[in-house]
Amino acid sequence: MPVEVARLKGDCDVALIKDAMDREGVVIIEDFFSKEWLDRYNGEVQPLIDNHHRTYTGVETFDEFLGHKTVRLQGLAAKTPSFIDALIDPRLLAVMDHMLLPLCTDYILSAGELIEIRQNETAQRLHTDNNSWPTPLQHLGSLCVNAMVALTDYTAENGATLVIPGSHQWSKGHLPDPGEITPAEMPAGSVALFTGETIHAGGTSTVDGIRRGLSISYCAGWLRPVENHYLNLTHDQVKAMPKRAQQILGWDVYDGTPRGNGVLGYYEMGNPQDLFA
Repeated sequence: MPVEVARLKGDCDVALIKDAMDREGVVIIEDFFSKEWLDRYNGEVQPLIDNHHRTYTGVETFDEFLGHKTVRLQGLAAKTPSFIDALIDPRLLAVMDHMLLPLCTDYILSAGELIEIRQNETAQRLHTDNNSWPTPLQHLGSLCVNAMVALTDYTAENGATLVIPGSHQWSKGHLPDPGEITPAEMPAGSVALFTGETIHAGGTSTVDGIRRGLSISYCAGWLRPVENHYLNLTHDQVKAMPKRAQQILGWDVYDGTPRGNGVLGYYEMGNPQDLFA
């Protein structure tokens, strides 16, 4: 029998999402974001996609991983105002509290990325998001949690993210059998949550059209994030945001003292929040 991803409804109790994440390492919540937010976000990001020009790193393996027929955009907190609504959605943050606070006293945004897969794109290699950081840290557990928001329908034919439920509990180096890999098919407005230890990959697109998603990845607050948000945002932009968004974007100290650790992220020997006083 083909493996299936755990599936919940958008109005479900958050406790069910936490339980599915603990058990499976991945869960799809349908109708998570409203049609109004979906239309608004797609409208904000469309001009950026229209004006996108692909750049290459020159590292063949990495360029292949990013995809030759995939549009990727970052800096979304500065470029698409509705990104902030998703970033601090209280249901998402309740899951992040559950998954990440065992490792840290607070978490930050690792990366916010628009990923639009187009026809004839090939599947990524299978990977975990934990691999963004040095190997010695990876035994600690899930260093990050990813929320993949479906901005269009995700199907097996248009490149839906491939996931391996339960792989968050595997030992490092354990490879999946083909029957353990399944596409995270979901309608627009859904979100697929998966841990930093869950094996996954962008899928293959064999049909005309696009598969557009918004990846919001949160990580332990003492890690260096994948995306450098400080270069994308001005102080005035951050000042206008809700305080919780400021904190998740890194404009706050990381206070490790409740666990006997130190403080990270000083600004002039004070708190970056002082900039907004």
